[in-house]
Amino acid sequence: MAAAAPEEAKESQCEPQPPDGGWGWMVAAGVFLIALVVPMLLPSFGILFSRQLLEWHTSYTTIAVIFNTFLVVWRLAGVVVGTLTKEFGFRRVAVTGTLLTATSLTLSAFAASPLHLLITFSLGCGLGNGLSCVGYLILAHYFKKRRGRATACLVAGAGLGHFVSPLVIRLLQEEYGMRGATVVLGGITLHAVVGASVFQPVEWHWKKPKEDIAMEDTGTFSSLLPSHAKTKEPKRAEVKVANDSKEGTDDPLCVAPSPRRVSQSTSVAEREGTSFSVHTVVIVAKTEAPAVPLAAWRDRSRACGLCRTLGRVLRSVVRDMRVLRKPTCLIIGLASSLIINAEANFLVMVPFALQAAGYPLQTAAWCLSIAGMSNLFTRLCVSALSDLPWFNMRLCYMAGMAAMATSVLVFTFQMGAVWQAAVMGVWGCAAGMFYGLNNLLMTRVVGLRCLISVYGARNLLGALGFFIVGPVVGVIRDVSGSYAVSMWVLASLMSFSFFLWLLMPAAQAYESRQEPGERSSIGA
Repeated sequence: MAAAAPEEAKESQCEPQPPDGGWGWMVAAGVFLIALVVPMLLPSFGILFSRQLLEWHTSYTTIAVIFNTFLVVWRLAGVVVGTLTKEFGFRRVAVTGTLLTATSLTLSAFAASPLHLLITFSLGCGLGNGLSCVGYLILAHYFKKRRGRATACLVAGAGLGHFVSPLVIRLLQEEYGMRGATVVLGGITLHAVVGASVFQPVEWHWKKPKEDIAMEDTGTFSSLLPSHAKTKEPKRAEVKVANDSKEGTDDPLCVAPSPRRVSQSTSVAEREGTSFSVHTVVIVAKTEAPAVPLAAWRDRSRACGLCRTLGRVLRSVVRDMRVLRKPTCLIIGLASSLIINAEANFLVMVPFALQAAGYPLQTAAWCLSIAGMSNLFTRLCVSALSDLPWFNMRLCYMAGMAAMATSVLVFTFQMGAVWQAAVMGVWGCAAGMFYGLNNLLMTRVVGLRCLISVYGARNLLGALGFFIVGPVVGVIRDVSGSYAVSMWVLASLMSFSFFLWLLMPAAQAYESRQEPGERSSIGA
């Protein structure tokens, strides 16, 4: 395997280094908990709401709109989540997202129509999921050498959630019905707040670079002064403060600050009758009191601060989208978005297709559970292997995309429940290969500095894809009357993503010619 990408190599050793352990493992545990209970809504949508939607005689186009709106909002939230973490920190964003997801899912239990479900589930849970999924971004900042092992916690949580959620939801529905099961599931999702609460700022745990440690040991600054100046104590600073009398005011809510003059003189070093002095004069200008009450002034300041924050967020999002001008980033974003679009719509279609073929809902739950179990096993394996020098990440990644497309095609043939479950197991392994390496390979190509920008751009492309692909697939299903035709369309999207990655070496060569000395290497 070739050396790591120059984008990562350019991260100088002079900069503070991630802890690569310590509190980072607590963060990894929090990421595991969030990934376990929050993203499980994606593969379990059909199990959770299929009977209710069929009782409402909802067309599959409407079902596709509800589900894909959920995914569109999720991805659009992912577009700004990187910028929001810069403004407010990982912990605030994650806590807000997990609370919103749990609340919206609980409200979905009382949905009386598809429109109600569109508002509570699609909009509420979609926004909450998008804000909650900051796990990989924070792991990439906490870990460097052990990033693959830390990411295994993320993929393990997601894989385990995919495995247990269909069976748990079916068990809850049998005990409490659709409404009771959804309420209980909302309570389970609320536990993700505990995982988000451990997302401390990484700056609290940075390791000092070697150069700073050496500077502290050798006393670089003190060596710049004359030798006798180190032994003499500097003269104390003389500070003179002159306050004018306060101007009175009749309104206690008005503020009338006094002018103040500060003069400071500090002797730094003395040598043979010659003194080196620094004189500082600070004059604070007199300010007039605001002519409005303090409460109104504070409200105006908060409004201005909010507008400035929103402006910074929008400008940052626009800057992040510019990364798609690079061919490698465009391939990563487009291929990943198409695979995620096809995979999500295939999962939600499986329960409806199996019930249309005469199988009970329990069979669909077992098929999805088997896919989740194989997905979990494969994710753990490839995430752990990614840290080894001989492991070819790109080859495994592309093999996963090809196997996903093939499995979807095979699933359309009616071969009995056992064979359908076996095909779903193979599909789960292929999906595990893709998702276990998706973020790691993206970081290898673009580097840590561009990670948040590419992450946001990828989510934007994903949102556009869900906005178009899902409803189109729903229309194809209603017009053709066949789930198989719709699944063939999804398999073609997966195949197109595979062919896009075949163009990656050419894209890297192009960027190498455009930017001499900088190239993106994935590794052989």
